[in-house]
Amino acid sequence: DMLMNDDVCGKAYLEEVAAHHVSGQLKVAPEHTEPQVLAHMGKPGTDALLEFKERFDQASRQAGKRQFLTYYFIAAHPGSREKDMHALKRFVSQKLKMNPEQVQIFTPTPSTYSTLMYYTELDPFTRQPLFVEKEPTRVNRQKQIVVSKGRSRK
Repeated sequence: DMLMNDDVCGKAYLEEVAAHHVSGQLKVAPEHTEPQVLAHMGKPGTDALLEFKERFDQASRQAGKRQFLTYYFIAAHPGSREKDMHALKRFVSQKLKMNPEQVQIFTPTPSTYSTLMYYTELDPFTRQPLFVEKEPTRVNRQKQIVVSKGRSRK
């Protein structure tokens, strides 16, 4: 996110990373694709991810290297529903041309807004109620939607 917002050094930094500091794969953490979930995470939208991918691919080609991005996604983050996971699955299949094999299930960690949302089931900035999936079977279902082979049906 910071690299994409750095108009002064971002391009040169990415070119340096792609040319000298990636050994085949670079892991990035878009974490989700759906606007309302990304907003709760404090993350930019998918346009930023696609632009980063394009820039990384270009920098890798320029360096004469065949390199790839791998992605870190989260299931059951506060605000995420099964329909959001189906949309994430469609996005990664259609736009990133891949099928994730690993998806992290959200785990509350101390001193984060996400954990505050998880326990209070409220958006801490608006104080509006927020859906939080806590039932273990449905939490795992969110993960399985993304890692399953084939296309999302919803």
